[in-house]
Amino acid sequence: MTAPLSPPYPPQGSQPGQNPGQNFGQNSGQNFGQHPGQPPQRSGAGKAPKILIILGSIILALAVVIGAVLAVIGISTTAGGIGDIEVFDSGSGSVTAEEGDVLQYYVETGTEVPSCDITAPSAEAIGEGTAQTSSTTIDGRQWESFDSITANEAGEYTVDCAGTPVAVGPPVSLGGIFGAVGGILLAVGGGFLGFVLLAIGVILLIVRKRRVTA
Repeated sequence: MTAPLSPPYPPQGSQPGQNPGQNFGQNSGQNFGQHPGQPPQRSGAGKAPKILIILGSIILALAVVIGAVLAVIGISTTAGGIGDIEVFDSGSGSVTAEEGDVLQYYVETGTEVPSCDITAPSAEAIGEGTAQTSSTTIDGRQWESFDSITANEAGEYTVDCAGTPVAVGPPVSLGGIFGAVGGILLAVGGGFLGFVLLAIGVILLIVRKRRVTA
């Protein structure tokens, strides 16, 4: 007896009722326009160079402008205070003060501190001075404070230091000095940071354009 032959199987990959072109185009456009082996670029990474350029430009501009303004204000404030200091090479002289003004007495650097007499509008006009010490340069000569008073009354105050050259005027503005130094540091430090960010952004942008061109 002969066993019936099994019906022939359809060729693998082609089943009855299945359109041979059913999968045509499926996943065919998945990597369309993308070079083989090249990972897809994220939109965030593409915006990084422009963000760095904008951020660096803003920081650079603000640091230079604000730093320059602070430095100019500080320098002008300090220079104004120094301009109010009067030098008496003879060791004696008079200055006019308003009520509440602080007067410091300066001697040239390296000179022995003199003994001075101060004449005020009244005995109660001389008040306690400041604990701040000041040093400054006037016409190439360096001066250091050795004493100070507060004018409790408006009027003329005379100093006599027995022939030792002295200078009399307000304390040198520490706020002006700190403002000038801070403004310079801000302009230099902030400007450098902004320049670095700007340079990195430009370099990244150039590298990305070269890769696209290649």
